[in-house]
Parts: sequence; C-alpha cells; structure tokens
Amino acid sequence: MSKAMNIAKKICKSPLAPLAKVAFDIFAKVQFGYLNLKWKISGKKMPTAEQAHEVTQNVTFMFKSFERQKQAKKLYKNIQKHYPGAKVVIADDSKVPLEIKTKHNPPTVIHMPFNSGLSKGLNLALAEVKTEYLMRMDDDELLTPLSNIYDELSFLKSHKDIDLVGFVPLTAGKCTPVQKIARNYNEFDMKNAYKPLKIPHLTKIDENHIVYGKVPNIFLAKTQKIKEIGWDDNIRMIDHHEFFLRAAGNIVSVMNPNTAVFHIHNPFDNYYNSFRSDFRDDFYYIKGKMLATRKSLRQDKSCDKIKVNNK
Repeated sequence: MSKAMNIAKKICKSPLAPLAKVAFDIFAKVQFGYLNLKWKISGKKMPTAEQAHEVTQNVTFMFKSFERQKQAKKLYKNIQKHYPGAKVVIADDSKVPLEIKTKHNPPTVIHMPFNSGLSKGLNLALAEVKTEYLMRMDDDELLTPLSNIYDELSFLKSHKDIDLVGFVPLTAGKCTPVQKIARNYNEFDMKNAYKPLKIPHLTKIDENHIVYGKVPNIFLAKTQKIKEIGWDDNIRMIDHHEFFLRAAGNIVSVMNPNTAVFHIHNPFDNYYNSFRSDFRDDFYYIKGKMLATRKSLRQDKSCDKIKVNNK
C-alpha cells in the first residue's frame, strides 16, 4: 500500500494529475456499480417502504460540503433513492454557492463564507436538525445496501445506554473487507480522553455491536446527545479526534463492523486537497487546548482533595 501511495504522490506532482483525477472518478463510479451488483446478487436489498418511512420520520441527514458540488448533489440523490422524502441539511462554504434544484423535498442548504471550516458548518447544520436522530456524513460518501440505517435506528431505540452507531467507510480504490477496516479502530481506546468511557472500549453489546472510544466520522446518533457535545468552531479541518476526546464519558459510541458507506476521496484532486491538508493551525490549536484542559482538570481534582480533607 505504501508503494501505491508513493506512486500516487508522484502522479499528483506531475502533469498527469488532471487526467488521473478524471480516471479515478470513472474508476470509483464503476467500482460502486460493481459492488452494488455484487451485494444485490448476494441478497442485500434496499430498504422496504416501511423501513424507509421509519427512517425519514426519525432521522435527518446532515453533511458539510466544500468545493465538491457534484459529489454533494450525488449524495443528496443517493439519500433520496434509499430514503425518499428524507430530511437533508447541508452546510456549504464553497466559492460558488451550492444549489440543488428539485421540485420535491429540497434540502436545507446553509451558505457560509468561503472556506469557513468543517466544524462551523457541522454546528450550523446541527442547529437545523429537529428530528430525534441524525445521520452525520461527508459529501464524498454514498449509502450502500450495507448501510442498514433502519437496523441501526432500531438498535439505538432499543438500547437507551447507547448514543451513537458508527458506520465503516469503504474507500474507493481499495478492496479491504469492512470487518478489517473496523479493526483499525481497535487502537482508539481513548485512555487519554478527559473522562473515562462509560462502557469500556471493545465491550460487546451484542453479536453485531462493539463499543469503541472513537468511530469513523459517519454515524447515526441521538440528536440531543450530539448537541450537548457539538464541534469546536475554532477547528477548521481536523475536528474528528477532538470531538471524541470531549465525547468520552458523555456519550457511548459503538460500531457495527458489518455496515458500509462508500467513500470516494479522490487523491488526485490537487485543488481540494490543498485545503484539506492545510491543518497546521488546527494542530497547534488542539494541542494547546488539550494541555489547558488537562491542567484545568488537575486543578479541579486538587481542589476536590482539599475539600475532602477539610471536612
């Protein structure tokens, strides 16, 4: 894999990058079609009308969009294909404002100043969510027959102590089994989080769901719980790990290793990737915030010990 990445990096720096970008988009489209056919043959089905109705009544799909308008429109159509009439909220900070023209069930599109950042967009989208549950996605993803949102919604409704279910990202260009991708998250025990997890990392809830300190940034969750955590507006790009640092001890997240959402990140899109890789300020801000928070927590613990000793 490292060899393939090195070759991709060389292509990105060469005159072949624009051609590679187009070729990758075509390949991803073909691969998505192939996988859908494969899943259909294996018996995986689209949601029934009853299942789709249950999801549309209880779940709002929300995602942030930036300079990938074709993919944002494709995701919106993909959501409507699986869940006709689903509520969709999109926060967009592209240079040219995103417009999705449709006569039926138009999405709520929040237009932001150019390159405002992921966290600000997610918070603005979150404020528009009125349903009990939300599905947080990115604009370079697509639902698949393995997404199983109805099943995960049923799981959350029947498990009051669980707040969030993560979905496995099946990245275009790779043929990694979803269970193997899920195992990559075994290392995120969040022992360095500000609070200990309510339920220990890797605890099995049932045969399909396992507790994880951190799951992928594709998840179905209880809206109110996410509103209690939110995202830090000061973080423009690398928000994900910091979100779960603050979420630890406040919410319980699980993942079903048998789920899959198709992820189409184009490594040859140099224009978009120039913004995506610009996270130096985020890194130093998060590092400083973590140090200040841990210092404050240590002081609080010291004060608590003094109060106990004085009693």
